[in-house]
Amino acid sequence: MPYIPDDISQIPDNHPDLLPAPQDCKERLTILLHKQLDQIIDQEHQPGHNKEEQQQLKALHQQIRQDLTAIRYSAREADIIQLERKYHTHNS
Repeated sequence: MPYIPDDISQIPDNHPDLLPAPQDCKERLTILLHKQLDQIIDQEHQPGHNKEEQQQLKALHQQIRQDLTAIRYSAREADIIQLERKYHTHNS
């Protein structure tokens, strides 16, 4: 006899955090992050930053690259929602 869960919500397909993200959402967020990354790179190459500012820019640069990698390789719907909140991009 096959296993039938007591509650239909236990089936993974019903959990939005396990669903792959829609391609258009991934593309929109990727474009936004690439624009922000370009701005950060431009700021990094401007003279006059103290060490603390340079470190902050470098950390932000690395974080954006990590987020782009996450979108490319493992973005689930919940991940995209979290990144949209992080970068304030909720476009309804």
